[in-house]
Amino acid sequence: MRAAVDDDVIAVSPCRNIDLPQIAIKPPQWFTLDQAQSIVDELPAPWRTMCLLGFYTGLRWGELAGLHRHRIDQRRSRLFVVEVNTESGIKEYPKSSRSRREVPLPPHVLDALERHIHPLDRDALVFTTVTKGRAGRRLDDGNWRRQTWWPAIENAHYFDTDGEHLLVPHYPPHSMRHTCASWLVQKGVSLYEVQHLLGHESFQTTQRYAHLQPDAHKAVLGAWERLDAPLIAA
Repeated sequence: MRAAVDDDVIAVSPCRNIDLPQIAIKPPQWFTLDQAQSIVDELPAPWRTMCLLGFYTGLRWGELAGLHRHRIDQRRSRLFVVEVNTESGIKEYPKSSRSRREVPLPPHVLDALERHIHPLDRDALVFTTVTKGRAGRRLDDGNWRRQTWWPAIENAHYFDTDGEHLLVPHYPPHSMRHTCASWLVQKGVSLYEVQHLLGHESFQTTQRYAHLQPDAHKAVLGAWERLDAPLIAA
């Protein structure tokens, strides 16, 4: 409506001074290590490396699908997030954007990635379509979910702490990103480091994972322990 005013289509915006309702922030959906492993095991071979990268780097799906071979620094075990795969094609992030970043690669992830990119040209996309007769094309988010992700999710099982055999949660591909952040926070990585790794513009976005920190409630519990005479229920 503001654009319509600017273009002289309307004189005054009817949307002025409207208080929008607060959108409840949902806790991030993430997989346990066993659940993630079962998903990777159910994926067709070409996509295991892509999802391994998703779980260990926290790249958005569009960043995974927009990754080029020359953005991988094998010597330093790093990759550079520059391009993103969008509905309208491959686009570069603005140089001022936090989304443009350097991401470290664990050794076993780099090994898998090196095997995958070995036959690729320097400027090639790392992950493309593999269907016979249509191989080598830019990935489409909807098609990839329908043909690759959801079939793997529907067939992936894990054992819970009681030994019960269960299906993994029906979470979308973006949950690989949440999973990466959740695992790191649980292992004591600071929220500021996670913010940089994931390329969050706002620290508030990263704070969704704060409750997973090992010492999240340490100060509160310590205060109760220091009370001279705690309440008791006789």
